[in-house]
Amino acid sequence: MLDLPGGYESFKERLKIRDPGFDKQWHIINRDHRGHDINVAGVWSQNITGQNVVVAILDDGLDMDNEDLKDNFFAPGSYDFNDHTNLPKPKLFDDTHGTRCAGEIAAVKNDVCGVGMAYGAKVAGIRILSADITEADEAAALNYKFQQNDIYSCSWGPPDQGEVAEAPKGIVLDAIKNGINNGRDGSGTIFVFASGNGGANDDNCNFDGYTNSLYTITVGAIDRLDRHPYYAESCSAQLIVTYSSGNGGHIYTTDVGGNSCSDRHGGTSAAAPLAAGVFALVLSVRPDLTWRDMQHLCVRTAVPVTLEDDDWDVLPSGRKYNHKFGYGKLDAFAIVEAAKNFKSVGPHTFLETSAGLLEKRIIPDLTDFKNGIDVSKALTSVVAIDQERLDSVGLGTLEHVTVTVDIEHGRRGDLEVFLESPNKVVSKLGASRKFDNSKDGLVNWTFMSVKHWEENPVGDWTLRVMDIKNPQYTGSLIQWSLTLWGET
Repeated sequence: MLDLPGGYESFKERLKIRDPGFDKQWHIINRDHRGHDINVAGVWSQNITGQNVVVAILDDGLDMDNEDLKDNFFAPGSYDFNDHTNLPKPKLFDDTHGTRCAGEIAAVKNDVCGVGMAYGAKVAGIRILSADITEADEAAALNYKFQQNDIYSCSWGPPDQGEVAEAPKGIVLDAIKNGINNGRDGSGTIFVFASGNGGANDDNCNFDGYTNSLYTITVGAIDRLDRHPYYAESCSAQLIVTYSSGNGGHIYTTDVGGNSCSDRHGGTSAAAPLAAGVFALVLSVRPDLTWRDMQHLCVRTAVPVTLEDDDWDVLPSGRKYNHKFGYGKLDAFAIVEAAKNFKSVGPHTFLETSAGLLEKRIIPDLTDFKNGIDVSKALTSVVAIDQERLDSVGLGTLEHVTVTVDIEHGRRGDLEVFLESPNKVVSKLGASRKFDNSKDGLVNWTFMSVKHWEENPVGDWTLRVMDIKNPQYTGSLIQWSLTLWGET
């Protein structure tokens, strides 16, 4: 943690921070638990505040008349896809979510509430959550003014009850791919998604096709003591975590109304905008960075927390990974400093390979099964990768790994799915879910893992499928494929 020369009050005076709620923003500077904050003071002290960056809030509207937001509101990047009007003004009694998220990012320095993580950035509002919308409108929203809007903060997704497996498809998936290929003049839209609040329901963010997409940055939550909150979902697609509610704390931010504030904002919904604000600080220093560069910077600078948690693994890269925390918590100072001299990664490439048609029966097993270690009764299937195949597509540095499965099963929630790399690193791709009674299995479902980042992919990749709950429900692994994504 960076010390504040002259102390906290001197720091506020140097930066002319007089916002009455700033002292409540422990996630910015935590005076009660030193170091349990996002470490942004040293960034602001360099006058890096998000200048020339626009963050779009895809949510239930944005109160552009609020005293805390009106000077940073970016009307040209805003639109209401619910009511098809130009201004995304909140209209329903509970249209408060987007305004609170916007305040976390870009609340200005004044005499109202607190300040945003990137108070020199602009925020656009794209209203989509206040009514059902068509796939065409959702696709249009994800690409709306994507040459002016740099970062899209998305604190939404499929229901968090632990019952569904839903992913964007068709024109919505095409829009996400269009964003990373063509947004920001070809550097790629930065899509930031909250990992989800279904933790208490055994939900897992690998059953959400927005959060397990390699094209998005999935952000989970930690509380003010750097602990994993009960509501936060885990999964191998989670890249980083940052602060939100839990352990008696909440995020203090702007609210709907002329000078209204909220001290009750929370969930992973509040974590994702904080990350989006940090990414705005990064882009204000290095606007040329690509969507993949931002992910590399997250991996390289995240700070592991709560190291006594037994899910931390030391990887071949020397980094640590945990399905609850990803690579660790976002550190604003570390990522901005690393960005200054970061060399952009090379072009993207991938290698896809299939195990072919298997139709292997999944045998129920009620033994204790933890982290892929007791594998005596797991259904296993192996795909071998050699250097010649990697060379054929020019894949040099491994980034994301995706696994697409076809599994028939009488109760999907009984399944656990693991991937083991040639280096014996185990990703938990699919977790058992107590409320998932679906008989549909997993049809052409793609899991994703960031746990194998920069591993040597040569050797045997082993898929393991376990049925650990109810012996009366059975199923089969029909087929699966492995795709390795990375830098040429």
